[in-house]
Amino acid sequence: MQTTETALVILAGGLGSRFGGAKQIEPFGAQGHFLFEYACYDAMQAGFQKVFIIVRPGMQEIVAQQLNRWMHAQRYEIIIQEQARPKPWGTAHALHFLYGKWEGAFLVLNADDYYGPSICQRASELVQDGVAAAALAFELGPTLSPHGPVARGICQSHDSYLSEIEEVLKLADNNGLITDEHGRIYAPDTLISMNAWLLSGTFLEQLASKVQAFLNLHNGNDQIEIYLPKVLHEMITAGSIHIKVAAMPSAWFGITYAADLTLAQAKISALEGLQYPLEFPLWT
Repeated sequence: MQTTETALVILAGGLGSRFGGAKQIEPFGAQGHFLFEYACYDAMQAGFQKVFIIVRPGMQEIVAQQLNRWMHAQRYEIIIQEQARPKPWGTAHALHFLYGKWEGAFLVLNADDYYGPSICQRASELVQDGVAAAALAFELGPTLSPHGPVARGICQSHDSYLSEIEEVLKLADNNGLITDEHGRIYAPDTLISMNAWLLSGTFLEQLASKVQAFLNLHNGNDQIEIYLPKVLHEMITAGSIHIKVAAMPSAWFGITYAADLTLAQAKISALEGLQYPLEFPLWT
């Protein structure tokens, strides 16, 4: 019988090269929470059972100290993204460390993005409806940064299922037109992936196999990475996964660049006392 138990998985192991530091642990709100803790609160409200936070070596202690303030130890687990080189191997590599630790459905989110309060509830509804995999997609326009170009996964769909995802670089608003590095123009309502994926425990076995093959092939390369959207695209093309597209409200904001931080902190402060309590209740 299929389980409907759901976990939240936070990818927090990136280096933050464009930001210039560990943006995953910047303080937000009156209590100095990390940005991803608001997703943890939303997961608690939506009935999720557990949170997994995937971090690079050296981050685990500060993350544990923070979460211990309001989350019982059984509600979260910190996973270290072990690697032999300084640069992380990418989001697919990070996620494959979940293999063997969780068998149910899980929602993947980035630590440095805020997705809005409804994303965990929507994921829970999809799981209850028997959906095994979904892309929780956002409109492109609101995800651009005024402080520099961004990379986004452009989604193509057919009959409400993802047919293609293309990683597009250097997206920016140029005099009212959204263009990429090749000068292609995109509509503001183009659906994109912000690395918000609903996946199942069975996917992790396939992912682990693909990541290991990638590492074997590129052992010694200190720059190349394996990204989760690329792996999913390959699996869609091969017919080994079917991913439902679920459009989300435009509540997203994030911190790609250091100059994005002040506005993101102000937006969280505005939500406190309305969407979020000034002090999180204990998650026991």
